[in-house]
Amino acid sequence: MKKQTQQIAPRIVVTKSSDQEIQIEIDQKVERWKLSMLLSWLLAWAYCGGVFIYYAVVAQALSDRIFFIVSTSLWLYFFVRIGKAFLWRRMGKEKIWIRPGEMEIQNAFGSKGKKEKLKLKSIQKLGIIKSDPGNFLAFLDDSFWVIGGERIGFVHGSTNYRVGKQLDIRSAENLVRVMDSAIKAYSKA
Repeated sequence: MKKQTQQIAPRIVVTKSSDQEIQIEIDQKVERWKLSMLLSWLLAWAYCGGVFIYYAVVAQALSDRIFFIVSTSLWLYFFVRIGKAFLWRRMGKEKIWIRPGEMEIQNAFGSKGKKEKLKLKSIQKLGIIKSDPGNFLAFLDDSFWVIGGERIGFVHGSTNYRVGKQLDIRSAENLVRVMDSAIKAYSKA
């Protein structure tokens, strides 16, 4: 089985194999200083959680105990979100496989992650997702401390799918060209 690997953008690698499969990997790693900032935030947040838990245990008044239990539950929600973002930036990849008749997508943490299979004939409206640079939520979606900011979208049946987290426009355009030509070639099979 012969494989041909091509890097079409700084974070995107496309591998074509002779057994009619195209694999696309979008690396989610960030610069070292950004990863250090995320780790610092995670450690500081863990310390705050330790304080909340401590006071929830030692509080004498019921109202104080309830306050710290509620605060700890809110803290835990954001701790999980920060931890997930840190792991995503450390070892996360978006993987897309295009084979005759099907496409498979996965948000992978290392080798783990749920794969979703889609029929190529049902994929429509593949293209770049336009974002408003003046929109505050769009700005947050592009931040390295969140998992989001998808640049490419398509419709499969009645479901909207998005891939290409935080890609620049040029990289997203290159990826759309590769995906579009592969979908057209392999949907005939």
